[in-house]
Amino acid sequence: MDHVVLACRVLVAMVFVASAASKLLSAASFRSFVTATRDMAVPAAIAPAVAVGVVAGEVASVVLLVWWPGGVAGFVVAGVLLVGFTAGIAGVLLRGKDQSCNCFGSTTAPIGPRHVVRNAALLAVVAAGLLCRTPWESDAHWTGVVAAVVAGLVGAVLVLSTDNLAEMLASGSAQDSEQQPAPQGDRAAGKNGAR
Repeated sequence: MDHVVLACRVLVAMVFVASAASKLLSAASFRSFVTATRDMAVPAAIAPAVAVGVVAGEVASVVLLVWWPGGVAGFVVAGVLLVGFTAGIAGVLLRGKDQSCNCFGSTTAPIGPRHVVRNAALLAVVAAGLLCRTPWESDAHWTGVVAAVVAGLVGAVLVLSTDNLAEMLASGSAQDSEQQPAPQGDRAAGKNGAR
């Protein structure tokens, strides 16, 4: 179970490192995030403070997940943030607003149901990290630790690539439907009728 907790800690920490870093990359990146926060129905007067609070919470969750024994506090902070993010995304979807997701930096990908699913999956990882904790110290073998870290990193990459994967799958299915040949029924009927 300790390996599961470690994988969860790595996955959630890496997602929040990427999220905070994308917002702090430049002044323009942060301004874009403040604008996106305001577009999610946060009043303009408090949007900058909310944006600062979100980034501070993301950084705090990483620090607590990495350096706090057991990572419980980090999982709790991450869980609170994810519930807030999911509520904001659901609000945008319910209002039918066409808005891009600035979760991991500025993007043109519009907010969609996949973002709710992604956040629900992250909440499940947070819950697993909290529920799989053991009250005793374990003698985790290094191979299990390496496997847990790799699993967490792979999971984080998949979460961070949600928009890219969705776009790739959507463009692939659009190309498939364009390349399908016309139905053969009409041509076959014409040939049979000519005989």
